[in-house]
Amino acid sequence: MVFEPMSVSWRRFVCGALLLSCGSAAASWNAPEPFRRDRVDGRDFDYNAESFLHRFSFEPKPALGGHRGHQTDGLRGWAGSTRSNELYVEMDAGMTIEFDAPAFAAYQFRRREDFDGRYDANLFGMGLFLGEFRFSVWGDVLGAKEDVDIHSELLWSPSAGNHVRFTLVSPDTWFNSKQGDGEYERQPYTYHVEGRWQALDDLQLYGFINHNNPVRLREDVQGFRFRDRQDSAGLGFDLRLGPELALGVEVEGLYGTRRRDGLDEPEAADQRQRRQFGLATMELRQWLRDDLKAWYGLRYLHFDERNRQPRAEDGGEILERRESMVYGGVRWRWREQITLAPGVFVNYVDNTERYPGDPEQDDGDRGVYGKLTPAVEVLVDRRTGGTITFNPSVRLHRAAFGGGNIQVDLPF
Repeated sequence: MVFEPMSVSWRRFVCGALLLSCGSAAASWNAPEPFRRDRVDGRDFDYNAESFLHRFSFEPKPALGGHRGHQTDGLRGWAGSTRSNELYVEMDAGMTIEFDAPAFAAYQFRRREDFDGRYDANLFGMGLFLGEFRFSVWGDVLGAKEDVDIHSELLWSPSAGNHVRFTLVSPDTWFNSKQGDGEYERQPYTYHVEGRWQALDDLQLYGFINHNNPVRLREDVQGFRFRDRQDSAGLGFDLRLGPELALGVEVEGLYGTRRRDGLDEPEAADQRQRRQFGLATMELRQWLRDDLKAWYGLRYLHFDERNRQPRAEDGGEILERRESMVYGGVRWRWREQITLAPGVFVNYVDNTERYPGDPEQDDGDRGVYGKLTPAVEVLVDRRTGGTITFNPSVRLHRAAFGGGNIQVDLPF
């Protein structure tokens, strides 16, 4: 088969898809989520009754449709106050340079949060265009060589809006050869597949699969062996119901297990954890007129963590969260450079925390929590369409300030 050289517009589309693959509101939808040694210690923050409500209300709205399309080089993300001493931050900064030959170099910085904590990625990559295909190699560039991750990626993009991407990640590629404090007895690898497809004129499908193969890490200084595995997947569609109405649906799930044992007592587990997460979102978007758009949604979340620690006094912790949300809002272009985008979020929470070894510590939350977000979006660059959104919020369940949030979308 002979491939014709890619046009400049096609190269720009693919480079945009490349940067999109390195970051999104939920990383696994568009980028791999590889094993990190941070998982040994786990996250250093807790979730309260409002944690997921805050995080969702601070992300761009509408939540589905339009935010995972073509993305160019630029600075994008948000930061919001979820507690007096805590920020929820998601950020991407990226740039692509195309060569005279059918090749490119690109850089992206990514700041993310997941169930194991907060982390950064500092990615530099180079690649080749081969007709409808693109091959690239990325490195998560760090000062310590044992912490460098290598990403190998193959993208097939036969037409605008359609693509399938395969990524293989080798975390801590040189860990075993660059230090002597520990060893991967089973090397971690991550296999990630994601894609979007225009199945019909009015129907687009998209999804991902992220598989972290079983990992076995021996830490000699602290004297433990750590085992971990995790899988996640998601599927969504966007359906145009008419000239003024569209429906989006997403479902995603995650399952992971881990175990930590002392090297001198391999039969006695210091820790065993099982994590399950599921999320379903359905959203209706309506164009009322040229300058006015409305969105309405339903969202259900469940999150379970069973953390057994036989040697701890409380025996470990069991977390069970069930949250059901109704939300909605409008986007009104009030002036040429100012769009008003207020939203309302009402969340029913049924959360429990149980301590098998010390039932007196058992706790939980059950009730309705709400937020009003009178967001104001300002167009700061007419040429690129760059915007900055100021998104203060008010708690509806106790008439108090609900935290401030700033969102930026600044294409280069």
